Amino acid sequence: MISTAPGRRPWRVILMMLGLSLQAWTAPPAAAGTILRHTLTIKLDPAQHLLKAEDVIELGKTIPSRKMVFELSDRAAIDAVKVDRAQCPYTFINGRLTIAWPKGRPAHRLYIAYKGRFDDPVAPNPLNTDNPGLGVSGTIQPQGTMLLAGSGWYPDDRSADAAITLTVDAPEGMVAVTSGNPLGHATRHGRTLSRWAVPSTLQDISLVAGPFQVRTRRFGQVTAATYFSASLQHLSDAYLEAVGRYLLRYDKLLGPYAFKQFAVVENFIPTGYGFPGFTLLGRRVLQLPFIIHTSLGHEIAHCWWGNGVRVDPSEGNWSEGLTTYVADYLYKEQQGEGREQRLRWLRDYADLVHGGNDFPLSRFESRTDPVTRTIGYDKGAMVFHMLRRTVGDDCFWRSLRDIYARYCFKAITWSQIRAVFEQRSHRSLKGFFDQWVFRAGAPNLVLSDIIVQPTERGFAVSGRLRQTPPYFDLDLQLALKAGGRTIRRKVSLTGADAFFRITTDERPQELTADPGIDIFRRLAPEEVPPTINTLKGSGDLRVVVAAGLGPQAMETARRLSVSLGFDQAPIHMESKLSAHELAAHDWLLVGLPADRTLLPESSDRFRIDDGHFLLDAKRYARDRATFFGVFKNPLDSRHTVALFLPAGPSLAEAISTKITHYGAYSYLVFDQTRNQLKGTWPPDHSPLTVRWPTAVATHAEASDIGRRPERIQRP
Repeated sequence: MISTAPGRRPWRVILMMLGLSLQAWTAPPAAAGTILRHTLTIKLDPAQHLLKAEDVIELGKTIPSRKMVFELSDRAAIDAVKVDRAQCPYTFINGRLTIAWPKGRPAHRLYIAYKGRFDDPVAPNPLNTDNPGLGVSGTIQPQGTMLLAGSGWYPDDRSADAAITLTVDAPEGMVAVTSGNPLGHATRHGRTLSRWAVPSTLQDISLVAGPFQVRTRRFGQVTAATYFSASLQHLSDAYLEAVGRYLLRYDKLLGPYAFKQFAVVENFIPTGYGFPGFTLLGRRVLQLPFIIHTSLGHEIAHCWWGNGVRVDPSEGNWSEGLTTYVADYLYKEQQGEGREQRLRWLRDYADLVHGGNDFPLSRFESRTDPVTRTIGYDKGAMVFHMLRRTVGDDCFWRSLRDIYARYCFKAITWSQIRAVFEQRSHRSLKGFFDQWVFRAGAPNLVLSDIIVQPTERGFAVSGRLRQTPPYFDLDLQLALKAGGRTIRRKVSLTGADAFFRITTDERPQELTADPGIDIFRRLAPEEVPPTINTLKGSGDLRVVVAAGLGPQAMETARRLSVSLGFDQAPIHMESKLSAHELAAHDWLLVGLPADRTLLPESSDRFRIDDGHFLLDAKRYARDRATFFGVFKNPLDSRHTVALFLPAGPSLAEAISTKITHYGAYSYLVFDQTRNQLKGTWPPDHSPLTVRWPTAVATHAEASDIGRRPERIQRP
């Protein structure tokens, strides 16, 4: 969970970090027409972490009662409340401002003046960013301001029909950004004023300010903008061009963009947020070369899913899975890497999620750690992939366009998504959504009883596809390689097992179930090579500093373990531990141990000699290249061992916080602080693949094929 102070409505903070609707979580909004417009003036005092505000609220003719209730941060202090310039009684308790006015007096305008100190502590270089919130919902600092909607920085009556005219008065050079339409900014008398028009279609507004220089470019009817500090202006052109490409892509794929601008905004905190009409990316994040090709597209796609069509969280947050699928995944698919991406999702699920922490998608709210990310983002995206295969490409993309056209700026559930897909596909999808959205877990599958028998024309391959309880209803593809071709068959599995039989003219070579990795399932242990995520999923990690290293190595070990998510992992010197103790745990070794039996076994892929390490037939000097790798524990293969060999103390400090971001990989090599090589060890074999000997030449010999099948050994 994101850390919040008492009374700050933590559930609201969590959801609003992602720009999501909260309609299902809050009291019913005031009747339509109650509030027509907020004219809100904010004055920022970063030195004091202080916000001073005046909100002039124009009321409509429809007022359901003689009182109104607003949500406002409990960090606020009310200075004045007036109704049509007359002082008005009010109460302000636990973040709820209740205003009443005398009977018989019509009300046309409310005036609320307040101030608040927003000073959530900000770690300048957090070691672990698995929780994207970093515990920050509202902070006003000299280097910048970030006020998420969940922080309650403005009076909100949960009405959906009130526009906001916002003026932000900040120190000179501090430009403010929010959702909506920019009306310009100007500097005078040592202060910078930023003005924004927030339309009534938007809710739950966040506010950001920083020392920004603004650059814009038009793409049709939409303005792309960057709000970067002077030191990042050299990145502006590339980001503006990328925004234009993504907007054009999603316009064609999903429907017309619903906002007048999309802005890429620099944050002094290492965040990655998507809000209506802008994304807020940390300064260091923006400088990563791959962000334009990955995270940027994800955040822009949120303007369709999450900030366009909103989430009614009563059935969970569906938007992260869908956004991941139409952005991150679709990019991989277009690069010919779709299968590899789906396999990485399954490996992460096997590494990180187990019966004790698993939960259905209908209970996913937001990402707070690797487990919630794996379920909400990865499994969610895989469910949309399976849905696409179930209804077909044309129906899938047309259904998404239907959802966007029908529900833009409305909050919907998984059940409403299902209804649109059923309407378009003319079939019931209740069973699909029940087992993949409203139920936890994944099927465990294996091929068994595989036999090859000779026939008059060739061979017959028969066997069973089995699963362990609880059972899932599945349609899987079988692929049989025989001679120079591949024969494909579909098998439907609805209980413990399903029988199949495939005939072929030529002798069989290999049989694989789900060759495309199109079904979400729990991989068998032998299918999951050890990776950094395997290490992050450990329930009992021990950290060991190699003998002969000094106190600085202990600090490196601490930074590395914290960045991997193990704040409390015990750190030991090698001389204090025995091999027996290390055999019983997962462990992370910093430095080259004196006891070489603790090292992973040498192989053709990796080995260490004096002054060098060999990886994939290439030699690296240990005083110039840094290595990090995850292996099976040489003392007990049921456990994991990771080895960190930094090229020097200063590099160890810099690289130790980067490793956590390469979760899908087994090994990394760094040249100075730049990643030079990354990869994953091959798995041992798969229970869904059977390979036969290639030396069989006659039907008589073929009768034994498959009775003692070899498991596939991947190179």
